[in-house]
Amino acid sequence: MVTFFKHFIACRAGSNCHSSLFSVSEINQYFISVFVQVLLQLCRQPVHVERLVETQELQCLIIGLTSLWDQSSTSWRHQASRILKAVSAAATSNTVPSLQGKNCVRICIQNLLKLHADVSGPVLAEVAVAVFSFIRDTYDLNPALFIEFDANNGYKALENILNCEEGVTEDQIQPVEELLALIASFTMLGKTELKVALCVSNPQPPGFKFDPPLTKGSAVKNLPAFHLLQGSLLRSKDSLLCCQILHTLQTIWERDTANFFLLEWTVQSMAQLATCMLSKPAPVHKLFFSLLEMVRLLILKYVFCLLCRMTVHSGLLTEVLSDGGLLELLLGELRRRAKILRKAGVVSAPGIPTVIKYPQSLIINGFCIMFLIVHSLVTCLFSSLTPNFFCFLYFVLVSVRDLGMIPYIKIFLDEDQYRGPTLSILEQLAEINPEEFMSIAVGALCSSTQQELALKRDLLQSVRKVLESPNSWEAFRRAGGFTGLLSLVTDMEGALSDPPKGEVWRSMGHQSVLDFLFLTLHILALAVYLHTVNSHHFQAGGLYERLAEALFQLGCFNIECPENRTWDGENSCCPMTTENNQSPGKSFHQFVELAQAPVTPSSAGTTSQPQPDLPVTLRTCIRLMSYLDQFATGTYSPLELNLGSEDGCDRDKEIQYGPTGHEGAHFESPPVHSSPVDDTPGRLRKTATRAIRVIMTLLPSMFTTEDPQLSLEVQFSLAYHIQAMVKSEPNRQIMCEGGLVSTLLAHCQSILTSPNHPLHLPVTRILEKLSSQAITHTDFRKFLCLGDPLMCSPIKKSMLCQGEDPSSTDNPSGPSVKVLKRTFSLLKPTTQTESSIGPAIPIHQIISLVSMTSPRTFRPHRVSTSPAFVEFDMSESGYGCLFLPSLATVKGVTADSISIGGIGGDCRGFPPTAGLSYSCWFQINRFTSACDSHPIRLLSVVRHMSRSEQQYICLSISFSACDGCLVISTEEEALTYLDMMEPEVASPTSLPTSLRFRCSSMLVPGQWHHLVVVMAKDVKKSCLVSTYLNGKAMGTGKMKYIQPFPGHYASMDPTAVIDVYGLIGTPALWKEHAAVVWRVGPCYMLEEALSPEAVGVIYTQGTAYLGNFLALRNTGESHSLRLVPEERISFGINPAISTLTTVAQIREDYNEVDCRLIAKEMGITSRDNSTPVFLVRNISQHLSGTARTIGAALIGHFGVRTFTPSSAANGFLYVGGPAVVLSLVAMAPDDSSLYAAVKVLLSVLETNSVMQEEMIRINGFKLLAFLLKMKSNIVSYRTLQVVLHLSSPVDLSSGSVYLHNLPAFQALLCDLESMMFLFPTSQQKALFDALGSDWFLLFLQPHIHPSTVKLGLALLTHFLSSPSQQSSFRDGVVPATLIDGMEEPSAIMDNLRAHSWSYECLSTTCPGFDVLQGLLVRHSHLPQVYEALAVQLDDVLQSFIDSQENTPAEELCVEAAVILLKLLNMSDPIASWELQLPASVMQFFCLLHNLRPRDPVWASPEFLHALASVVHPLDSSEGVADTCETSGGEKAVKCYPTRKPVCDFIRILLMDSLLNVSANTHSHPLVMLLEFSPDDASLEQKQAFQTELLDSDEENNTHLNSQDSKNHSPERQMGTLMENVVLFSKALLQKLYSGTILGDSESLLNFLADQIVVVR
Repeated sequence: MVTFFKHFIACRAGSNCHSSLFSVSEINQYFISVFVQVLLQLCRQPVHVERLVETQELQCLIIGLTSLWDQSSTSWRHQASRILKAVSAAATSNTVPSLQGKNCVRICIQNLLKLHADVSGPVLAEVAVAVFSFIRDTYDLNPALFIEFDANNGYKALENILNCEEGVTEDQIQPVEELLALIASFTMLGKTELKVALCVSNPQPPGFKFDPPLTKGSAVKNLPAFHLLQGSLLRSKDSLLCCQILHTLQTIWERDTANFFLLEWTVQSMAQLATCMLSKPAPVHKLFFSLLEMVRLLILKYVFCLLCRMTVHSGLLTEVLSDGGLLELLLGELRRRAKILRKAGVVSAPGIPTVIKYPQSLIINGFCIMFLIVHSLVTCLFSSLTPNFFCFLYFVLVSVRDLGMIPYIKIFLDEDQYRGPTLSILEQLAEINPEEFMSIAVGALCSSTQQELALKRDLLQSVRKVLESPNSWEAFRRAGGFTGLLSLVTDMEGALSDPPKGEVWRSMGHQSVLDFLFLTLHILALAVYLHTVNSHHFQAGGLYERLAEALFQLGCFNIECPENRTWDGENSCCPMTTENNQSPGKSFHQFVELAQAPVTPSSAGTTSQPQPDLPVTLRTCIRLMSYLDQFATGTYSPLELNLGSEDGCDRDKEIQYGPTGHEGAHFESPPVHSSPVDDTPGRLRKTATRAIRVIMTLLPSMFTTEDPQLSLEVQFSLAYHIQAMVKSEPNRQIMCEGGLVSTLLAHCQSILTSPNHPLHLPVTRILEKLSSQAITHTDFRKFLCLGDPLMCSPIKKSMLCQGEDPSSTDNPSGPSVKVLKRTFSLLKPTTQTESSIGPAIPIHQIISLVSMTSPRTFRPHRVSTSPAFVEFDMSESGYGCLFLPSLATVKGVTADSISIGGIGGDCRGFPPTAGLSYSCWFQINRFTSACDSHPIRLLSVVRHMSRSEQQYICLSISFSACDGCLVISTEEEALTYLDMMEPEVASPTSLPTSLRFRCSSMLVPGQWHHLVVVMAKDVKKSCLVSTYLNGKAMGTGKMKYIQPFPGHYASMDPTAVIDVYGLIGTPALWKEHAAVVWRVGPCYMLEEALSPEAVGVIYTQGTAYLGNFLALRNTGESHSLRLVPEERISFGINPAISTLTTVAQIREDYNEVDCRLIAKEMGITSRDNSTPVFLVRNISQHLSGTARTIGAALIGHFGVRTFTPSSAANGFLYVGGPAVVLSLVAMAPDDSSLYAAVKVLLSVLETNSVMQEEMIRINGFKLLAFLLKMKSNIVSYRTLQVVLHLSSPVDLSSGSVYLHNLPAFQALLCDLESMMFLFPTSQQKALFDALGSDWFLLFLQPHIHPSTVKLGLALLTHFLSSPSQQSSFRDGVVPATLIDGMEEPSAIMDNLRAHSWSYECLSTTCPGFDVLQGLLVRHSHLPQVYEALAVQLDDVLQSFIDSQENTPAEELCVEAAVILLKLLNMSDPIASWELQLPASVMQFFCLLHNLRPRDPVWASPEFLHALASVVHPLDSSEGVADTCETSGGEKAVKCYPTRKPVCDFIRILLMDSLLNVSANTHSHPLVMLLEFSPDDASLEQKQAFQTELLDSDEENNTHLNSQDSKNHSPERQMGTLMENVVLFSKALLQKLYSGTILGDSESLLNFLADQIVVVR
């Protein structure tokens, strides 16, 4: 840098030598400019500046710049000045020592004093500024240069330069302006500020000290510099220079208002300037008077500010002003000026006068000054918050009222010039009396005309500013603010249409109109969002509906929207959803960004994706919807709401309520959330959820004909945005409380009834999710009547009620007979020609019912839903509780005259003498974080003795924040702030005062738990504590019982009273922000120690129980059970039994004591009749006994909410009960509708015990079985699964076999006829797996009726037609497991259980076919068995015939064939059907053999042995075997008629085996048959059987040989035949040798000889 600087100096030398050459050279100018730019860049680094100021070249430049001006270059001088200013601005620590050591300032001053008078003034000014800037810029670091300047006559040099500035033109004035600004800055340099002499002689109050801070640090300290400016102004005649000096003086006064007074006191500057103005030019006069005006306005304001500051610091001065009449004087002057305005032009009106026109001279006359003086006075009064502030402010307010100033202040609102100060005064007065301000503002808004938009805008801005104070929230409502602002929106009808309707809106511009609307809506949102009472009033007063109607009429929404457009499959343009169930196109937030972006023409060369051009009306709709969305979610930024920081709010509240008080529910500021940057919706605010109702009301009208497709996309994105909101359970519950379901049913009917509508899917899902939480009975009826199904049309219903036939259109004359007759059937499908009857409920509506009624979460019981609850979210406000006043009252013996709270006569004592039990349902949604210490307080009992302020906690039950343990404490602990709570110092005792039970692993987030704490009173002030979680014992322990008196009291004053109250949750006194979120449901306190059995009974009642445990019904018991006497029930609270009331109403309904206690806890007055109080009633208050608490009042607002579920399952009870669901089944035209209808029935019965009871009462399960039988052709697998689940005896939650629904079990599973119709082949496995094979075997027991046996056998054989089911059945069954495990008593179950068939099995698991055979043998005499078998055999045969060519052959079931032969063997051929049975069975086998000749069953040993057993001779001793003569004269067993078909079939098998079965086979049919012999068969029987068998085979061989001679068989069969002939001959010889055959030996030898011949 030093090198560059040297070159710059060299350039200056070169310029001196060759100025004529280089001054015009472009190359030289470019070189110097580049050089200077480099130096300026280097000057930005302090390290370079430090090196530069040490060089000799800088001294040369500074000194050379102030000398030899006639040889200098102008351009070089300008560049040198720039460099010096840059070096000066970057002042470093060595700048002053270096310049001072080189005497630069002194040399420069000397050079300037020696200059010739012909040097140009601007040149001198430029040089002086460049050189003396070091003095100004280094003064804060080191004032040495300023001291050197002052000591070396520097002001004289500047004065000489100012004398040369006469005649400067405007194009040369800039250096002069910089010089004057430099001198003005010199006036602020110095050590001592100017002072005002203190002259106080009158007596002053004790301790009075007048030493106020007059300046703010920018005061004048250097009079020589100011004298220099003032002297130049007095001497100069130049107009331009004088004006510039006046501007410089103005800047000095504006830097600090005190400068004017200090200078006036010291040098009388204004007076001296006024004396010389006569000789100055006219422009100087004008500027001087403008400066004088500024002094009058700003300087007098400063005087009043000083006066106000002294006033608020001194009560004495306040009294002096009051007595002296200063304020009355100012207000009187203000009133006088108002009268002048009114006389100048007034429209007389009984209300606020309005000024039309007034003369301009009034402004000049000084009215504005006086008005601003008063405004400044009042404004300054509010700038300090001291103890005397409110006193003085009240004095001002009273003075304004007493003097009748309010009507005159209103006059100034109509003029733009005075409106701002007037509103400012009213805003300040609103701090004391906000009602007065709101009445003025709202009245002016309502009375203003449509053309006075500026007035309305200013009033709205003022109202918005005042609403920042909590005191004004209620005043806004009382003054009719909501109605007034809604009237403004209503008056804007057509303002946002395109083009706008009305000249006013057209002239205003679209954006201005939109800003005005948003300002109005923002004030509405602010008032609703911040105040509980306002929110309740806005909701209960129907103002949301009025807002929706007003917005609808703005013009941007399509009044003739395509609501009634028919959406079919062709014109539907619904976008497809993505995998994650999101809108496939632009999200709603993307459309909002597009709508808020400025409208600019798109560039032709851009490569980004083109954005859609939103029409004006659609753009406006999007912005309105976005604002309503922010209103509902509370996603305002702090700047938009202008709420200030949280600390500021807390400080204001502490000032208002004092350090020991706490704010009430309606004075609490909510947490402000930033607007989300993504599409993830936040949690809804319960104070503004009805804004979503407004959105859904306007959604169908969010349409423009300019671009219908784009309108649908916007609607689609908004609908999916709302759908995303209802994903979370809290948001669904909050929206249900806000009544969104009613809005959807009222304004989105065509969307819900048109499945092809683009918005149908998201809107339907919104409705389903909401209705799964709560839907009113009226809304549920409306939902079922969507589309006017059946007789739901109003016209049809009215005709039906009048007894007319809806199908008749003619009304003949004459008397009409009113006859109510059946006009349609649910089972008959409705045709389109039957116009009198509406269509059936469509499938999409039934599917919605499935979603509405299906359980969403795990419940502890099968028939149970979420209870009504109160939720506490400690992350928002840090507190929230249920306050139970007057839990008990203990009176002294002489304190009967003292009023008590509660309901009842005598006082309820505390603590209970026998002990107590506390039961509650709770759910923890989010546990506390590691850094929090906020416990979950399930119960805190607090009491205190009269005449004592201190309250004590005597019992607390909570879950610890650190480890999740259940903590029970009876320690007497003072109730105070958390940071002040210390344990009481108690005397040592052997019993603990607290117990801890580990249970954190048992607490599942999001699941309802049941806790019971039992404290059984023991001897010596002790108690045994038992805890139960979800009906199971958690632990026990011994601890100290609650002591009789609170705190350290050992006795009680006879006139004293001990009042006891309870807290569930965290009171405001223990306010502490934490992450924990939990819910509490029904709670009970019983003054008796419950037994473990009683605890179990309470748990089994479930979360939805409403009662006092006085008439319970246990399972299997007919009589009712009473757990405790009714007088022992202290309280029972259930949020489902609640009401919304006020403390004033509580006083009227109950008593004064409870009213005051609740009001105190809420921070409101006991006379308040507007703040809503959520009171959970004590459901035990009507019982006999001593006084009880009235219930529990909900304390808190933000982070505290309540919800009472009302599922769609409950809605069915109010529209017809189970009959309505059964009608859905009856009307189902296809499988989908049937499945959905049965699914609805299952969901309803699972979640509603009353529906189950009603279903049983009307025999609904039998009707369901009948309907399913009627629709057996459309019963699918999934429908079957639902039916099985409906009647399943297995408890899925526990895995145990328990018959929960006996009627369904009997009607659906025990009705075998229905099962025959219900379950086709495709569903066999499902039913078989669900019921088990033993279920069907139960119906085949010997004692069962034949018809039942027939159906049971038909079902079993039907199910066993599947190979997989056959295999499972063959492996084994467990006998009677289903019936033996059932606990429900039933005649049917007893009948099935009476004769167990388990004796058929020798082990636990038996082969299924063995058991089946043993059972069927006992039914061999029943023709029904064979009828069932015949039907099934025909079906099997037909299926084989049909599938012979299409599918590969399946093996026949050997076990089934064996069972069939066993039955044949057991039959007694007496009846005609028994005589025909063998022939029929053998014919069946023959047909099967013909179809499947190579099936393994024909060679199976089991089959062959069973076949042989049929024809095997019986024992002759039994008298059933007679002999007859054979053709050979031999005696043989007599042939029964039933044996011949069997013998013929055996012959067929043997003949087939001779040709097709190899002799090498181990299981050859001939061998198997010859080896068969029953164990008890005699030798004669064996001989007869084997002889007959061999004779038959001889005939076969002879026949085959003869056939072979005629028909040539294949070579392979001939080989097999020869092998089998050898085998047969061998067997014949063996049997002949063994003597087991009977016959002629000669014939046998002849047969063998013939076979040898054939073989050869």
